[in-house]
Amino acid sequence: MRVNLAIAAQRFFGLFGYHLRKLDRGVHIDDSMEEQLRLVGDAVSTIFEVGAADGRDTGTYANRCPKATVHAFEPLPENFAKLSAVAEREPRIVPVNMAVSSEEGISSFHVTALPDASSLFSPRSTGSTFDKYMLEENVVEVNVTSLAEYCKKKGIKNIDLLKMDAQGSELNILKGAEHLIKEKRIKLIYSEVLFMKIYEGCCQFHEVTAYLDRLNYRLHAIYNQHHNQSGQLAWADAIYLPNID
Repeated sequence: MRVNLAIAAQRFFGLFGYHLRKLDRGVHIDDSMEEQLRLVGDAVSTIFEVGAADGRDTGTYANRCPKATVHAFEPLPENFAKLSAVAEREPRIVPVNMAVSSEEGISSFHVTALPDASSLFSPRSTGSTFDKYMLEENVVEVNVTSLAEYCKKKGIKNIDLLKMDAQGSELNILKGAEHLIKEKRIKLIYSEVLFMKIYEGCCQFHEVTAYLDRLNYRLHAIYNQHHNQSGQLAWADAIYLPNID
């Protein structure tokens, strides 16, 4: 009896701890950027990036989606200056010097040793080696908006891709866009998700996923997993999509 080539290959690679699987054409299980772009398609006109930092991903989104306007939110002054420099080279990037949460206002922003780890929430010790990057060095006041209010003021009806890297504020950001989510006017959500309580009062993966599940969005996949020194999963990135009715 002839052994199916695929089965034979699977058995061979299984000896080394690998599992082969056939994917649909174009699927990327290890490249979150390529998978985002595959899922949203070519007709991308509006991208929101919350927590744009120095614009490193902002420029990539603008380059890969040549018809899209990228609204990039960054509250930290030193990062916003770098983001603005990126925007000067690309008119389709709209830099917004604000944090995003569930409602408009002014809030304290906790600046950490690693600027990209700064948050609307104060950092807490986890016993992890990365704690040294989370040490609070300063607190500044920043302007805060919600996605619903921003869209209302700008006349934006739909968001093709929403990216969030907001250090534990992701659930509040989603709550500030609830009607957009309920009406499925956000085509794809790509978000950092925390598996550890890295900040006081921050949201975690299970809370974000449960909230979106109630609003009829599903988890598509998880990427870029980061662990602490004991192997505990600390944070990752996740793609969520609206369920098809």
